[in-house]
Formats: sequence, C-alpha cells, structure tokens
Amino acid sequence: MANDHSPVTGKSRLPIVAGALAAIAAASPSFFSRAESLRVAMAGFDEDAGWLDRLAAAGFAVGGLPGADAARALCVAVLVFAGFLAIGWICQKLPADFQKRARWGLLIAAFVVAGLGAFEAFQASRSDIRDIRLLTPFDLFEQAGEGRVFLNAPALSAARLLSPDLATRAPDTRSIRELAASPVRWREEDRGAPFQSILLAVPLEESRPLVEMLNSSPQWHLAKTDNQGLLYRRGKESEDTSSAEPIFANKRDTALHHAQTAMVMHFLGKNKDAREWMSKARQTAPRDPLVLTQSATLAAALKQWPTTKKEAELALKEDPSSTQARYLLALALLETGNISGAAGESATLSAKASNTPSVLWLQARISREANDPTNEIAALEKLLALAQKQKEEPTIIHIHLAQAWAKRGFATQALENYNAALQGNLTPTQRKELENAKGTIQDRAPKT
Repeated sequence: MANDHSPVTGKSRLPIVAGALAAIAAASPSFFSRAESLRVAMAGFDEDAGWLDRLAAAGFAVGGLPGADAARALCVAVLVFAGFLAIGWICQKLPADFQKRARWGLLIAAFVVAGLGAFEAFQASRSDIRDIRLLTPFDLFEQAGEGRVFLNAPALSAARLLSPDLATRAPDTRSIRELAASPVRWREEDRGAPFQSILLAVPLEESRPLVEMLNSSPQWHLAKTDNQGLLYRRGKESEDTSSAEPIFANKRDTALHHAQTAMVMHFLGKNKDAREWMSKARQTAPRDPLVLTQSATLAAALKQWPTTKKEAELALKEDPSSTQARYLLALALLETGNISGAAGESATLSAKASNTPSVLWLQARISREANDPTNEIAALEKLLALAQKQKEEPTIIHIHLAQAWAKRGFATQALENYNAALQGNLTPTQRKELENAKGTIQDRAPKT
C-alpha cells in the first residue's frame, strides 16, 4: 500500500504517465515522414551535421529507413519525456495550494502535445512519399559501372547512404558544386583523373552547364534517365536510355513517378515527352496535391501562366498548406499582371517561408512591380544576409539593392551597393552599365 514515503506515489506517477503519453504521440510522426528521415540521414554525413542527423544516419546503417525513423522518434520521445519529468519535479516543489492546478496543467499539456503529434502523424501518412525510388536515383546507383564517377551534390548525399562504394569513387564534397557549375574546371579535373561515368540527381538546375557540355561532347553519351536523375557514360556507343517502367504499390506513387519524370524530360529539353508524362500523372491521380503542384511547376517552366494558376489553385484546394503551390500561384498572378493578387499571396507565403530564397526573390519582384521599394529592400536585405551566410555570390542582390535605394532617394546606400556589386564577377558590358548608373547617382547626390 502506497504512503507518503513510497518511492512512487500518485503525484509522482502523473508526470511519468503524462510524459509517456506525450512522448509516444510526439514521436509518432517520425514513422510516417519517411522523406524527412531520408533527408536527415543523408545530412548526417556532412561535416557540419548535428547530433540528430548523425544519429539518424547511424539508425539507417543499422536498420535502413525504418532504423532512421526509429532514431528520429527516439530523439523526440526522450526530449519530450525528459521535459515532462522536469516540469513534474518543479510542480512538486510548488506550494501545496498550487500543486493541484499545476498537475492539471501538466495533464492538459500532455493531451495537447499528444493531439498535435497525432494530427502531424495523420497529415504525414496522407502526404508523405515513402518509396525510396521517388526520393533518390536508387536504380541509377546500381548502373553507374566501375571506375571513377562524378556525382553532383544531391547524388553524393544519397550515395553516401545508399551506395557507399560509389561515393568513395567520387570527388570530395567541397569541389563537386564548383565542378558541376564550371565545365572548364570539370574538364581540367577529368584530364587529371578521368571519370568513367557521371550521375546527376535532381534538382538538376545547378548542373545545367555541365549537362550542356556533356550533350555536345562526342566523348560522352546519355546512358540512362529516370525520374530522379541522369546517368552519362564515357564512350561513343549509343544505348537505349529508356527503362522499363517501375511498378509501385499504389496509384499515387505511380503518378508521382510520372510527374517527376516529366520534370526530368523538361530539363533535357524534351518538352513533348514532358507534357505526355505529366498528362499521365494527372490522369492517374487527378486530385493529388503533389501531382498538381508538379503540373503547375511544369506549366510555369513552359511559361504557360493561365495553366500554372489553375493547377496551383487546384493544389491549394487539396492542400492549403502547400508553400510551393502558393509560390507558383503568386508567380502566375505576377506574370499575368495581377500585382495586387500576387502581393496578397506573397504576404501569406512570406509568413510561412520567410527565409526561403525563392520566396524572397519573388517578394522583391512583386514589390518592385508594385513600386514599393521599402518592402523590396526588406526582402533583398534578407537575401543578402542568407547569401553571405552560405558564402554565395551576392552581386545581383547588390545591384537590385542599389536600384531600390536609388528609387527611395537614398544615394549613400545606393552607392554602397553599386560599389559592392562592382567587386563581383561582371562582364565588361555589365561593369560599364553599373559604373554609368553609379555616376548618375553621384551626380544627383547632394555635395558635402
């Protein structure tokens, strides 16, 4: 029979029970958000990876994606459970008059956390992508062949997790981005230590200069394509780049595969094939928000703005929380001249993704079209801070900032940004234009 000196009383059991309930519910979304588990596990190999990323990578090494899920869930559960135990201990130190109310508050907090966790798990179970073939170029890893291989940054991150041997035959992390963006440097690297194959995973845009060089080179041919990437091999022989269409567990995954393939075809300039693949995706899953968003993305890439607007609105009807669909809707409204509508969507978007570069660029564009240099400057200043943090080229941001400050009549700030832009990589024509603009500001500025 329990008494005041028992090791576990009803009062002390409450934090344990409440903490366990909250911990289990809070951890449950980790088992339904497989795409996030894969992203975190891949990030675990980065030099600046956090402890959660490294733990997820270790979990993957032990048990694959379920192991990564479990590692993420364990971290969440331990933190939540420890938090409730700490709060329970504090409650026991309160005056007796407050302890009862504190215990009720603890119990209510447990139910709130449990409810939020259950809701997130339900949302993830409906929308998450779980098949690894829809997340990485898994099939292409097995076909990369022997010898030295070049992987772009997304491919290297996935290969470290899914194909470690392939990753060891690729250049190090620090050089791959520069090589992918500079055909000249890539050729120098290839001459020093020839590559036998090149595997590029989506997103592919950063690798466009390299792909253009490969497509025009007689030494390389496109060997395979799939929904997640491209595989090039050295040699002149021509191979069939088509692959047998994979079989998925449900129609939604099949539709997502079609939609992703459409975007790869568009990147390769095969727009007819892209439209055919996207049409198949829309027919297979006509109301899926991810498919609708991909359809809007393709329409935007083809500058079909009415279609972009329509597909983005349909996607938001199915999933109002989709930031990508809202971004595409705002962009379509901007491109069709509906500046006030674009500004409204941009404001909603900024509240959810205030530090996303693409969102900030769109906000700056809309503000410029609305003749609102104050908000344009605010968005560009955030972009500049992000670029400096990530050590990216800020020249174009300085140019826009200089123009926006000049529009507001602040000559000093405009000149500072023109001077900063002139320190960047510019063509002779661009440099001359900036110097002329700077001279105009200096001529109009008040003399001191």
